[in-house]
Amino acid sequence: MAIERIDRLLHADWSLSPSKRWCARARRIKGRWLIGDPARIDDVYRWRDTVLMASREGTTLAGFDFPIGVPERWASQVGVTDFRAFMATLDTPQWQRFFETASTPEEISLTRPFYPQRTCKGIRQSDLTQALGVDDFDALRRSCERDMPGRRPCPLFWTLGANQVGKAAQTGWQSLIRPAMAQGAALWPFDGLLAELAGTHQCILCETWPTLAARLLGAELSPRQSKRRQADRIDIGMRLLETGLPVVWETSARASLESGFGKRPEGEDAFDAMLGLLMMIAVVEGALPVASRLSPVERQLEGWILGLCR
Repeated sequence: MAIERIDRLLHADWSLSPSKRWCARARRIKGRWLIGDPARIDDVYRWRDTVLMASREGTTLAGFDFPIGVPERWASQVGVTDFRAFMATLDTPQWQRFFETASTPEEISLTRPFYPQRTCKGIRQSDLTQALGVDDFDALRRSCERDMPGRRPCPLFWTLGANQVGKAAQTGWQSLIRPAMAQGAALWPFDGLLAELAGTHQCILCETWPTLAARLLGAELSPRQSKRRQADRIDIGMRLLETGLPVVWETSARASLESGFGKRPEGEDAFDAMLGLLMMIAVVEGALPVASRLSPVERQLEGWILGLCR
């Protein structure tokens, strides 16, 4: 079922590196979505206050491709049962080093769980699991990550490698999620059903994953393809133009998609921003389900990835 009360969609492909932060946008106009060209987010704080939280834009659903929620196996050891409440405690002495990434195994603790700070010889995932008191790496994944078919997202607290999401979560929580919550933004699914939140809040934040978006839209890369190659992005882009969704493309947005977002290195980031945006349109239009039926732990603590169904 379509969610009629959402007026604007934003999808941000996030990163610790400013050059790799891109946002795609769409506005509902007379029953169709006008899609704009993705733009780089150079000033996070200005973008947050003038774009994300812009009340004049109507009700906004904003998606971010970093974890919003924490794994139950870790949370149970530190007495955290509610993610929203946990976010409000991160300024207290107990959590003052939470966002400081550990450089050595000896620095890892339950209240300083991100690791490692940098690549060096001898770095092992087992250093993290042992320090956090879990049996294996998979125990640090949330339910939505363990339930993901095919390639699964990396656990929140691991910060090494091309697929890591920990560094994006660190900067995203500090510069976006917590300040937006303080300004009245809702968090899905923690604050309720998406359709209900659309009627009570002007800004709703949710978690996405571009890899899942590609699968759901029938635009997944083949094993021989890479989103880092312009030619492969062009191939996928042609499929994205034929989703059947009620969209209208701004001239520059369509040109960018047809060109695979150019030869520039950050083309893959703009590509991911657009993938997530189209998946969000499909969800809001009712072409894809919002999510599976969630357990209390998933609704209150771990969170969920928009569009994922078991």
